[in-house]
Amino acid sequence: MAFHAIVPPDLPAHRRPVHGRAPFRLIAALLAAGVASAPLLAQEQAPAAAPPSGGAPKVLLPDDFDTPPPVAPGMAEPAPTPLGEGVGLGGGFAPTAGPPVPVEPIAPPEPEKKDPLAELAGPTMLPDRAGLLIPLSGGYPAHIFAGADARFLSKLLGRLDGPLASRWAQIMLQRALLSVADAPAPLNPADWLASRALALQAMGSGADAHRLVSRIAIDRYTGNLYAAALQSALEATDPMALCPLSPTARGLTQSPTWVLADAMCLSILGDDIGAAALFDGLRRGDEIAAFDVGLAERVASATGGGRRGANPEWSEVKGLNAWRLGLSSAAGLEIPADMLATATPAQRAWLVRLPGQPIANRAANAPIAAAIGAISSAEINRIFNAMVATLDPGEASDSAGGRLRAANVAADVSDRVAALKALWGRAKPGTLEHYGWQVATAPAAARLPVSSGLAPEAPAIAASLVSAGIAERAGQWWRAAEGADEAVRAALWAQLVAVAGGVPVEAGLYRSWAGTVPAHRAQLLAAGLKGLGRGDVGENVAPVENDWTRALDRAVAARRTGEVMVLTATALRGSWAEVPPDYLRRIAAALVAVGHSSEARLIVAEAANRG
Repeated sequence: MAFHAIVPPDLPAHRRPVHGRAPFRLIAALLAAGVASAPLLAQEQAPAAAPPSGGAPKVLLPDDFDTPPPVAPGMAEPAPTPLGEGVGLGGGFAPTAGPPVPVEPIAPPEPEKKDPLAELAGPTMLPDRAGLLIPLSGGYPAHIFAGADARFLSKLLGRLDGPLASRWAQIMLQRALLSVADAPAPLNPADWLASRALALQAMGSGADAHRLVSRIAIDRYTGNLYAAALQSALEATDPMALCPLSPTARGLTQSPTWVLADAMCLSILGDDIGAAALFDGLRRGDEIAAFDVGLAERVASATGGGRRGANPEWSEVKGLNAWRLGLSSAAGLEIPADMLATATPAQRAWLVRLPGQPIANRAANAPIAAAIGAISSAEINRIFNAMVATLDPGEASDSAGGRLRAANVAADVSDRVAALKALWGRAKPGTLEHYGWQVATAPAAARLPVSSGLAPEAPAIAASLVSAGIAERAGQWWRAAEGADEAVRAALWAQLVAVAGGVPVEAGLYRSWAGTVPAHRAQLLAAGLKGLGRGDVGENVAPVENDWTRALDRAVAARRTGEVMVLTATALRGSWAEVPPDYLRRIAAALVAVGHSSEARLIVAEAANRG
């Protein structure tokens, strides 16, 4: 059931949102996941569960949605009541009959003082067709989710608890969730939007989720959308974005985090008495840690609107969450290294985009953010360029940023190749960091001349290019390696065969390469090539039939493209080691069938690199 946004009867008129105003955002120069009923502050990092070592594939579909119910016409829930409508308009008095009674003129009442919070409300986009991207800017068509059951998709998205195994599958899903798209029935469109935003946050794209939800008119918010807005604003270090929402959110949700957000906003806007009452009440309770209350007080003090400057001690808490990452960055409070070491990949991706974080912290986590698709190769290069600018000239050349600069602009090709190798060697192959460095070096690799003299390095160069989607340039290296030995050609073949049509499918090259990599990786490539329709190499993989495969078949048959993408993401949760090869075959075939062969080819090529 969706919660409809209403104005609590006891909410003073000066704190009711006023629409049509310009939105207010926290300025970076000023301040250098959850559900509606669960406190955000309780979401500390839990130890990661060990992946299964074998056995049957994990269950992918919710128990109560083995078969998606058909979408029945007319089932959509009614739109929420606009905030402020019908409140306080009549005064409770009915007109009386009879002649008018002369009255003494009186002075007009003094205008009621307006709350600055009310002036902040202004977004007007409806959740019915919300998004940031259109096809011209990298998005998908507005009908991407047409024909799907929003309840089924929302359940699937809710099961995403971290970045996907495949960077390219994650980029594909992010594009779909950020596209300006019609909301599928029968969920309230605001609840469907909340599911989109929470899935983006789980994958590490908190800043994009914030941009998505912050455009929605406040009178369309539901309890679920308030929850998504709360977390995404923190992940984007924009606590002021909570201020237009906090008055009504407190009346709609049970989360004490909204009480804390309201206290912070009141303090920022000068209501020290009201803020103090809320802060003190929270400190007396046991629902929110004193550390988190102190963070809110510190942010209020840093913006000049509060007088309760606190000095929270990290030793008081055990883990990170969106509140602690976002507010510590907004308040200029440094996060200790041992605390950062506990961050999940998604949290590291949030951190990379936090302007209040030291550039060294952002750079240290940028390879992981790039590996999961939360930032692009261009973004990671900008981050390291900014970091180099903070170093002494003697330190810069040996730093990661210095080597990245040399890989791009060194006069001698051998120096550029040496810099690339040094960057690829910064992390162990098979790790997220190693793949992140492949993404980071892709622009530099694209500037290398395609030469037979570089044939021994061609497999690594091609892997870097394909990791960032520069497939056409990568394919040119196949001709450069014509005279190379079989081991080099086989390694290069594996990186290119899924994305370059000019590279033949040869069983001999497959066998040569398969003998040098883990068996599971070799099986993934063979299965992926079969799904792409490129032919058979190697042994046939064991077929899988279950609720997920049947759901995928139904989505393909009905050409429900967005549903195919969400089901793809569901199968690629966790690591590549957890993905049955037959799943990749089915995913590749499904994406080709619904017109997304480019994405399918990149996912299969990635499996050959990382599986």
